[in-house]
Amino acid sequence: MRARIEFFRVAFGTYQTGQMMDAPKVQSTADAIYTTPRFDLHWHLESAIDRTWAQLIYMGLMCVERQLTLGETIDVEADSDNIKITATSEQPTVAHPGWERIFSDLGALPAPADVQFHLIPNIAGAYGFAVEFNHRKTLTTLTFRRG
Repeated sequence: MRARIEFFRVAFGTYQTGQMMDAPKVQSTADAIYTTPRFDLHWHLESAIDRTWAQLIYMGLMCVERQLTLGETIDVEADSDNIKITATSEQPTVAHPGWERIFSDLGALPAPADVQFHLIPNIAGAYGFAVEFNHRKTLTTLTFRRG
């Protein structure tokens, strides 16, 4: 329960650039939620990351979770300019309708379970990231690029 509270505190909190989080803390908090029989979560973080990056990673994981209704594999990578979340499923999936919110304002507010799709473009933009999304049958990629 404590990890879930910490996860949502990071995902929906407000931060300034320069507040760092240790990579093991970022990973263990998300692992407590996403390491289940449904998901196989792989991390490729080598050092402490800015808390704003952790926020984008957690929001991205919530988006990808909605995409992978049957679970499967999620890889999280970060380097000096990019964050990339790749989700792979054995069964083909249709892109979740929430992804449309990343690139256009659909007017009506999203359902509570999909609020992350509505927030992520604004949060990423505020931190200087462009958002890229790609979905092909069994592969979904969400990338945040500094730009």
